[in-house]
Amino acid sequence: MSLIGVLTEANHENYLNQEAKKIINQDQIFFLNENCIKNVKNITFETILLGKKIEKNKKDIVKIIEKAENLIFNTDIIENIELLNNLHLKLITYGFNLKSTITTSSISENEIIVCLQRGIQNIKGEKIEPQELQMNIKNYNNSYEVMELVSLKLLYTEYKKP
Repeated sequence: MSLIGVLTEANHENYLNQEAKKIINQDQIFFLNENCIKNVKNITFETILLGKKIEKNKKDIVKIIEKAENLIFNTDIIENIELLNNLHLKLITYGFNLKSTITTSSISENEIIVCLQRGIQNIKGEKIEPQELQMNIKNYNNSYEVMELVSLKLLYTEYKKP
């Protein structure tokens, strides 16, 4: 069973937990925080989602990321960019940065259009072409948690061409 480690803002966890269980076995997802990193540094996660500013235990977090195959990374958190040095893994970036793999192209009250700006490969080896994805959503706090969910969805679900 592949494990997914999620380091995100505390207010994103409830939404991600609720929505991710629709696409990923809940036993695979571990919500991490900087205080528990030393306890999980020997666990190998297939994917790490890094969506919050890291202020402590950076070396331990880098060791965890180095063992992962995939990293989903919020490029709008500039302070975390240094964590990417010398990593050799599949990287999916998200944020409002023009160079992010995943960004938003339209936001309204009940809908977000998320843009996959360049192709990626999911865990089954399927290539996912650039496209826009319409997300009808409810009960979300901000666009970042939706982009985190879309990143996980693209990586862990079977690809169906639009």
